[in-house]
Amino acid sequence: MSLISPVLQEPVRSALPSKQIETSRYVALSSQIPDDVLIIDEVFPEDELDLISQRFEPYLKEYGVFPFLGVLGGNVVAIGCENSNLGKIFYFDFDFGIFELDATLDEFLSGLQPQGGPG
Repeated sequence: MSLISPVLQEPVRSALPSKQIETSRYVALSSQIPDDVLIIDEVFPEDELDLISQRFEPYLKEYGVFPFLGVLGGNVVAIGCENSNLGKIFYFDFDFGIFELDATLDEFLSGLQPQGGPG
């Protein structure tokens, strides 16, 4: 999927599982999610993206997003893939729902922190 191709390429792919999302960077997250940080657990393998997307389809289809990163706890980071949200980044949490992060992929990636860093 071309929207997430920067994430699937090295060295970004290998570096992401050592990063965390600071919820305070995103108003929607910081006001709804009790965690200070969300730990990126994995970059979904390119050859499993379709299968993973199918598994999340019951939860994400209505939002027109495609999951590409796993977050500790079974939640995901997704990217908008419809005209109305193309390229926008979302966080989906089974307990709290879906949140638009008000960031492009580049902005999202540049805002990630090392695990155990500030947050």
